[in-house]
Amino acid sequence: MPDHFISFPQDFIWGSATSAFQIEGYPLADGAAKSNWYEWTHTPGRIKNGDTADMAIDHYHLYKEDVAIMKQMGLKSYRFSISWPRIIPERGKVNEKGLDFYRRLIQELLAAGIKPNVTLFHWEVPVWAEGGWENRETALAFQEYAEVLFKAFGNDVPFWATMNEPSIVSGHGYLHAYFPPGKKDKPLFAKVVHHLNLGHALAVQSYRKMNLKGQIGLVLAIFPFYSRTGDPEEKKYAQKMFDVHNGIFLNPSVGRPYPPFFFEFTGTNPADFEKDSVIFNQPVDFLGVNHYNPSFAKYVKDLNIWDNDGKPIDGMPTNELGWPVSPTALYDLLIFLWKEYGHKQMLITENGYPHLTSNHTLEELLEDDARVHYYGTYMEQAQKAIRAGVPLTGYYPWSLFDNFEWCEGNNPRFGLIHVDYKTLKRTFKKSAYWYQKLITQNGFDVGLLPKNPNYPIYHDKPKAE
Repeated sequence: MPDHFISFPQDFIWGSATSAFQIEGYPLADGAAKSNWYEWTHTPGRIKNGDTADMAIDHYHLYKEDVAIMKQMGLKSYRFSISWPRIIPERGKVNEKGLDFYRRLIQELLAAGIKPNVTLFHWEVPVWAEGGWENRETALAFQEYAEVLFKAFGNDVPFWATMNEPSIVSGHGYLHAYFPPGKKDKPLFAKVVHHLNLGHALAVQSYRKMNLKGQIGLVLAIFPFYSRTGDPEEKKYAQKMFDVHNGIFLNPSVGRPYPPFFFEFTGTNPADFEKDSVIFNQPVDFLGVNHYNPSFAKYVKDLNIWDNDGKPIDGMPTNELGWPVSPTALYDLLIFLWKEYGHKQMLITENGYPHLTSNHTLEELLEDDARVHYYGTYMEQAQKAIRAGVPLTGYYPWSLFDNFEWCEGNNPRFGLIHVDYKTLKRTFKKSAYWYQKLITQNGFDVGLLPKNPNYPIYHDKPKAE
């Protein structure tokens, strides 16, 4: 192999990821209940261009074709979520047709030699769960739902994740009013954070009691927060931002108390949350790390911490959504998580690059050099972290397919596989062929990555005269 070829451990898990609501379509089929996201996407003005996930990419009917694509690509594992309202149309009632769909999918994956990696909660809350995560009862209902799935598929699924990115659910839903239920309420945010942590812990507790042979973990969206200037006050500010975005879920997942700033920020009393602390201490088998970019602290005295613009540094490459591209941030993050939290296994469960349909021709979308370069440079840093001792055992790029991207609608395309949303035709992009070759070789030649990828460059706007 050339000197610039980097390889990964022999048993490294090469996968890819999706979520139910984003790809399945037919969200009310076969007796499913409505979800918070179904209602949000049918509320005028909430989703760009008025897009919905009613069809998505119709994985609900085309799953066999999609598994064949996974096998062709050589995936060792496939990370997907199960739709809670498909399985539990009302509390205490199990929808067998919903279970049957996922049973068929799991068996199709196993027959193709692909290990299922199942997420229980990827943002869909059944509308019957009154108040959603504001209500402690939702955490108990989530445990009941988890137990149904563990009983149905526990012997066939080697990897389970309780939740995907609870920080996004709580922050976007209760601080920014961007996601359902569209509120800006700090005390409610605190309550939702706590109930998400409780739901996670209860699900892990149930899994352990059932003595299943697989592994269970938690998937978090984790951003390292950097100071722009190195100013001591700005560094403190960056730490507070990390705590209120990441620490509020990282700490409880390893049995630590909430960061003190959580209570300062939300104006809540720590005593209100103490009764569940003994339940929270449920060690996980792995931490799933969803990472796309770092964020930057811009300290301004008395600024509301969530008003921080998080913008890149002047001259920095970004993706087409304006997120900074900084591969070394992934290395920093993995090292930090390993040393600070001591997880014995980590998976990169999401990492990816979007192209905007509105900015490109079909040929440009398929010839996605920037995505190949992004994956390659981020994987290079992941491999560097492994060599430093980080117990990173797998990588799941986001996403396997172009799909419905929540409030952004169908415009951002993260997929390795291009999807024509009218005909539903699936087509390998250049990145898919590149990843297919990487899996075959268990590594790649850094020197052969595309040169001069067409990343947008961020420039601070000049001040008005």
